[in-house]
Amino acid sequence: MRRGSVAPSVPSVTSRSVPPRPGAAAGPALRAAIPLRFPAAGGCLPGLRVPPGGRARTPMEEPLALHPVKLYVYDLSKGMARRLSPLMLGKQLDGIWHTSIIVHKDEFFYGSGGISSCAPGGTLLGPPDSVVDLGNTEVTEEIFLEYLSSLGESMFRGESYNLFEHNCNTFSNEVAQFLTGRKIPSYITDLPSEVLATPFGQALRPLLDSIQIQPPGGNTFSRHNGQS
Repeated sequence: MRRGSVAPSVPSVTSRSVPPRPGAAAGPALRAAIPLRFPAAGGCLPGLRVPPGGRARTPMEEPLALHPVKLYVYDLSKGMARRLSPLMLGKQLDGIWHTSIIVHKDEFFYGSGGISSCAPGGTLLGPPDSVVDLGNTEVTEEIFLEYLSSLGESMFRGESYNLFEHNCNTFSNEVAQFLTGRKIPSYITDLPSEVLATPFGQALRPLLDSIQIQPPGGNTFSRHNGQS
């Protein structure tokens, strides 16, 4: 610098950081000025919520509506199984269970006529003997009806019904897992194997296999409007 010349003033950098040249490492001051955010547990940034089986949603998005799901449990024997099973089977059975799924304000069940629906408690069986709360589902009514249509055309056609191996409780268990991820109580799904484990149950199996149950009062499910 020549004698007498004045050095140019250099502006100071305070609250604003200058990005480094391409390929240059960030200095301590730059790293301190840029807040780093790391994914939270589960792989999402803070503020994102991941519902079970769903996609991440930011706080700005409206939460999906939750629909209650219940299991109606009916004793088809009307108490006779509890009284007679020790004599006939040599073991105590509390009931001969028929179940249905209650969701989107309707009752859905499976029998020898295929998948049917009605208003809750609307079959001739009357009100259920007990109600099991299965939780809530985010599945919309439209998606659920499409799902039922696919079941009615595949796994749960009327001719596929079998009292022991493919019955109303098989249907309820399948639908409950689709809606909530939960199974129905095992005392219901284990009933056929308990009966067949006895000599009396084995002796009666040919007769029982021919029995088809279709609670009267329901409407056969159709693809177009949910009911026929």
